Amino acid sequence: MYPDLALLLLRVVIGGVVIPHGLLKLGVVGQGGSIAGVAGWFNSMGLRPGMFWAYTAVLAEAGGGLLTVLGLGGPIGPGVLAADLVVVTLVAHWPQGFWAGGGKVGWEFPLPLAAGALAIALAGNGSWSLDRLLGLTYPDWLLPAWLVLMAVGALLALGVRAMQSPKAAQS
Repeated sequence: MYPDLALLLLRVVIGGVVIPHGLLKLGVVGQGGSIAGVAGWFNSMGLRPGMFWAYTAVLAEAGGGLLTVLGLGGPIGPGVLAADLVVVTLVAHWPQGFWAGGGKVGWEFPLPLAAGALAIALAGNGSWSLDRLLGLTYPDWLLPAWLVLMAVGALLALGVRAMQSPKAAQS
């Protein structure tokens, strides 16, 4: 078995996919988005204030993704990614159904990324990481405490959205 190689592969692929997703919101990569546009989109979905949640998403995706790729900070990077991707899945992708295609991106894409990030947080970064190279260790309480904090953050985002999202017209 090669668990350290498996963790390196997971870290690089999951973090490497999510980093540009965060940078896209700044217009740094891809089709040239803008943080103001993302904030407006978030506002329209009930994630208010949109600018706060837009910057939170950029930090979670680009920053958490980078920590994950590097294997730095123990569960912090992958825990942030998992929480962010759960919110993304429920808010933006769940309503589009399971499958991606036909101009829609269903939850078949973000859900495995969230599960992979959570798996990394639970398993640790492995031997092929900056944590190991720098000799960094973390107390046993950090993982459960961080995951609870990330779950609270995700529930807060979903709660804000539930209270502020546009209501469907009654017929």
